[in-house]
Formats: sequence, C-alpha cells, structure tokens
Amino acid sequence: CIAVWCKTGHWSTLQASVFLHSSTIGNAKQTATLAMFLSAQTATVPASGIWGFFGGTTTVSLFSIQPWLVPALVGGGMVYVGLPMLILWKARAKWFKAEKKLNDGFWRMAEPEVFVELIRSWTSLGR
Repeated sequence: CIAVWCKTGHWSTLQASVFLHSSTIGNAKQTATLAMFLSAQTATVPASGIWGFFGGTTTVSLFSIQPWLVPALVGGGMVYVGLPMLILWKARAKWFKAEKKLNDGFWRMAEPEVFVELIRSWTSLGR
C-alpha cells in the first residue's frame, strides 16, 4: 500500500480489491448455479381429478409447490453478490481519505526545490 503510494501518489490496497472483486464474481456464479439447480428440480404430487382419487401422481416444478423459494433465492443472491461490492465501495472511500491525507502531508513538507524539479520533470523542461 505505502509502496504504491510512494511510487504513484495513489493509495489502494490491491490485495483487498482483487479479493472483493473475485468474491463478487464467484458468488454470482454460485448463485446462478443454485438457481439453475433449483429450477431443474421436480416433485411428485397427487394428480388432479379421478386419477388423484385413485392414487395417481404427477411431477411438477419445485418452484410451483414451494413458491417462497423464489424470493429467498433472489434476496439471498442479492446479499451474497452485493455485499462484497458494498464493502469495496466503502473501502474505496477510506482509501481516498488516506490518499488525500498522505498527499497533503507530502506537499506541505516538500521544499521549494522539489516543486521546481517536479514541474520541470512534468513539463519536460529539464530534458
């Protein structure tokens, strides 16, 4: 973190950023896999009409007999996928504050010669 700031003037924690991004992608993949698995599940229920009276059965989708699974799957997926991104956005705000504090502190302590040399370097006057 501090080495990146010293070189670029930008404060970021690459390890945390990569972890949270990869967690979001992995969680989205797992949520989609669970949704596909649950949508393929079936359940056997008594048939309607005379066949049901005599013990006949039929196969229906799991979601049709357990409709509460749909909002549970959607809500759980939103939390499971959205939470790492929320943490990342909050961390970025903290990283921005740390970067501003470090940059302000650096420029307050810099000597006038540093300013002159950096301006020459940035404008290619020194070449």
